[in-house]
Amino acid sequence: MIDIDTKDLKIGMYVSHLDRPWLETSFLFQGFLVENDNQIEQVRRVSKTVKIDEEKSLQSLSFEPFKPSTAKSKVAVGQPSNPKAGQSNKQRFEEEMAKACEVYDETSVSLHKVLNNFRLNNYITLPEIKSCVQGVMKSVMRNPNTLLLLSHMRSKRPDTVTHSINICIFSTLFGRYLQLSEEQLLQLSIAALMHDVGEAKVPKPVLDKFNVGLTPEEKMLLEQHTQQGAEMLRKIPEIPAEVAEVAYSHHERVDGQGYPRGLKGAEISFMSKIIAIVDAYEKETNAANIKSQLSCSDALKAIYAMRETSFDSELVESFIKCLGIYPVGTVVQLNNGSTGIVIGMRPDQHLLPTVMVIRDHTGEIKQPPQVINLDRFRDHEGKPLLMISKVIQPNEVDIDLGEYIVRELGASLSPHLKLA
Repeated sequence: MIDIDTKDLKIGMYVSHLDRPWLETSFLFQGFLVENDNQIEQVRRVSKTVKIDEEKSLQSLSFEPFKPSTAKSKVAVGQPSNPKAGQSNKQRFEEEMAKACEVYDETSVSLHKVLNNFRLNNYITLPEIKSCVQGVMKSVMRNPNTLLLLSHMRSKRPDTVTHSINICIFSTLFGRYLQLSEEQLLQLSIAALMHDVGEAKVPKPVLDKFNVGLTPEEKMLLEQHTQQGAEMLRKIPEIPAEVAEVAYSHHERVDGQGYPRGLKGAEISFMSKIIAIVDAYEKETNAANIKSQLSCSDALKAIYAMRETSFDSELVESFIKCLGIYPVGTVVQLNNGSTGIVIGMRPDQHLLPTVMVIRDHTGEIKQPPQVINLDRFRDHEGKPLLMISKVIQPNEVDIDLGEYIVRELGASLSPHLKLA
């Protein structure tokens, strides 16, 4: 971390901390990549100094002018100037994974309670729903990579809660990429978490079929969750109208072939179009039947093929840019024959993400795993030494990746979660 005066703030820097509590400012969260001059002005209005995370900033920036000289430094030689400076990539990842696990579990507990109250027709308030998304939003703003990885730790029996949390994670990240306002981002996150709330009124035997082998009557019951969800949300005082509209319209398609109203193009709300894309991506990568699951990259290809028919073309292209060519959670093979999982991605280096190597080139399981930032693994001429050679389908990996991560990284996960 580097302390700089806000007058030196530049586009491409990653602001990790302000010099005052974020709750006292107009920012919802701490931790964001500066992408335009407006953000710089906002920071300057509330802070005189900020902490910048070099690793998350654009690599093209130089931070040497902001670093204290050796003569002025009071830190002993060989000692890091801050607790995390001497940590390995793996240690930093372990810390962030532990925080993300806590957020995921807390959100799961809160959402279970809210859905149960819906099921029992109990009174529900907007603050209750907001409290469910706060942890996810903060974590996405601070470090989205570990939450994205957790989104691939699917339930052994996928349910509305895990699916909705995953949709909230991806939607919040996408909304941030689209530079939505604070109010819009909050609405999108709530809408994402609540999009399937109507399933609380669908008979469990129907939900347990995971949309496979439904009778015509069961299919009708399942599709009613959109209207029921909208009606349930509209009863909550002060709930944004867009949140209820998303519950109603997230299965609509731009060519009019969706349900329940057969809306087309501009008739579908902006946020409903976002959730429709994210919902399809999550279901492709976290299918109930592991044999039907697609890799993250293949899921994006499938969604891209449906642009202009099922999904909004511009939003599809933006979603792909947001996640990158190798989204977090993608299982890959490197050019040296080793196998790994993409666990981090910088906006300026989509081809060279951070990878956790789980098998070496001989096929032996790495114990412990090795975390490598491919962008920093270069020869003396600056050319990458390690690169991704191909994507591996999740069902082609013959080890339980979730159990491996928990065992090797010491992450504390709820017992109902595992990596697909």
